[in-house]
Amino acid sequence: MIVVAVSGYAYTRDVTFLHRGDAYYLHETFDLPLFILLIAHVVLAGRYELKRFKIKGTGVDILLLIISLILSGAVFLADQGYLR
Repeated sequence: MIVVAVSGYAYTRDVTFLHRGDAYYLHETFDLPLFILLIAHVVLAGRYELKRFKIKGTGVDILLLIISLILSGAVFLADQGYLR
């Protein structure tokens, strides 16, 4: 996550330790995996919060899995440029 933040800053500003082309390459390489990890993190956190309020079961797990797959697919399609 730090690499994406630093490379995004280096891409838009004049930073001496990271060339603009390298910053763009790092930023474009790591953005998709980090978005998918963020989606997994949010869905798992939501699952544990639902379990805390006694909302659990196979149906909830399947629903959260479907939501995470839809969001991951949308992020993938947006990253590849299909949703423009």
